[in-house]
Amino acid sequence: MPKDSPLFLTDTVKTCLKHTYLQNDPRPTMRTLGRLDYALADIAAPIFRQLIAARTSYAGRKLQVLELGCAWGIGTALLRFPLSFATVQARYTAREMQPLEPIEVEELDRLYYAAWPRDGHRYLGVDAREQAVSYAHRVGAVDGGITADLERADPDDTLAAEILRTDIVLATGRIGVRSAVRLAQAARRDDPPWIATFMSRATTGDELAAALAPLGLVTERFEGGSFVQRRFESAAEKDRALTVLQGRGLDPAGKEADGWLHADLYVARPAPIAAAIPLHRMVSIASGALALRPQRLPRWA
Repeated sequence: MPKDSPLFLTDTVKTCLKHTYLQNDPRPTMRTLGRLDYALADIAAPIFRQLIAARTSYAGRKLQVLELGCAWGIGTALLRFPLSFATVQARYTAREMQPLEPIEVEELDRLYYAAWPRDGHRYLGVDAREQAVSYAHRVGAVDGGITADLERADPDDTLAAEILRTDIVLATGRIGVRSAVRLAQAARRDDPPWIATFMSRATTGDELAAALAPLGLVTERFEGGSFVQRRFESAAEKDRALTVLQGRGLDPAGKEADGWLHADLYVARPAPIAAAIPLHRMVSIASGALALRPQRLPRWA
């Protein structure tokens, strides 16, 4: 697969989709995710809302919510507005949207998000892809946007100050070990943020747990099931995942073996809270490993 393709293989288990985030608006990304029947954003949103509600009850105030890897801010938009991923995807892939210039799409997005009421929380988006995160900020999907790659560098003064104010960190993708270490170093010790992330079943949360332990956080894997992420992009991606799962002794039947990338949910909370309230009592799910497969939407080139 050529390197200038929207999708290309990396040396990790998952296929990298980063080229779709280098465009001028979300339409190419949404077309790509549509072809892959991406489902995790809709599954993650109600889970994240439950965690935000629980964190709010402990804080007794509105929160600062940081989405790590926010891209175009669509995941955050699903948290704060009464939207579904299918609704957003259908909007971006509608035939009428395709002839528009990027600046026209951006103006429509700004008006679209401005029309919804706010819930009082402050949502901060952080992503290594400057084009995407700045777009998310300009259109109002997030209240603040910062370009940063915590896998490669320490947070600058601006991001470090925001991490100190953050109450909960969310990610629909894997939080890398270096990112977790840097978050732990920058976060406040007396009232650390909760951290929730979905990680491919081909990875383990052990290193994440070790990185967050200095904050007094206990990292747990949700035992109630795994979560459909998307279809595999290629046979090569599927084969790599199956090889890793076999090495870990995990059964891919009904999941990866059927062509679907699955993720586990990991949540890190302060030890006293984790001891008092089991994760399965704080988070309930209505979809996940046994969820209906995503419905295919019309695709316009």
